[in-house]
Amino acid sequence: MNKKKILKIIGIVLLIIIVIVLIHTIRNYIIITNLQNKVSKYTESTNYYTKSISTENGMKVTIEYYKKDKKEVLKLERDFEGKIAKMTNYNNGERVDTFWDSEEGKKVKLNNNTAFMEVNIYNFLETDSKWQTFLSSITAKIKSTECNGKQCYEVKGFLSTASLTEKGSKLYIEKDTGLYVKAIGDNMMMEREYEFDNVDDSIFVEPDVSQYSLGE
Repeated sequence: MNKKKILKIIGIVLLIIIVIVLIHTIRNYIIITNLQNKVSKYTESTNYYTKSISTENGMKVTIEYYKKDKKEVLKLERDFEGKIAKMTNYNNGERVDTFWDSEEGKKVKLNNNTAFMEVNIYNFLETDSKWQTFLSSITAKIKSTECNGKQCYEVKGFLSTASLTEKGSKLYIEKDTGLYVKAIGDNMMMEREYEFDNVDDSIFVEPDVSQYSLGE
């Protein structure tokens, strides 16, 4: 076989590889941008509920977050080896009250000056530009799957400013909404569910303070 034929074969193989990579990248880019557009509908919501469950190194943390305009409630439960501790923050728009429930008893701190931890709705496939989205689409692996009863995309290897990027990490994004449903990384897993425009004012009613000891 002469050199011309060898070079021609090499050229054809390289062209095939380039076409395959380009098709792969364009497919991923279309999927990612579509999900980014869908989730943007929810990121500015002012009435929503989220429940997040994370497990790492034997500890399970459950966070429930309610938001309605300027009012917020955050409920955190930590379960480690069967020992459960709970903390609830109430923000009425003017002050924050914090309630603790654990084996040691019940405590409350009124007008707590500690910054309130919000649970925002994020675009977990966020990038700084369309060009970055395109470049990240080259390395990304995306496939359709079902997760927690929802039709999702499993995303691996996508370099985002908002999501896990560790080697081997997986992100599950709901197809219909673009919302993150589940993330798996080294020794950890996070799951999240959502409700929108359904938060009732009764959730912002605080417990009876007389049942708690006043903390400093």
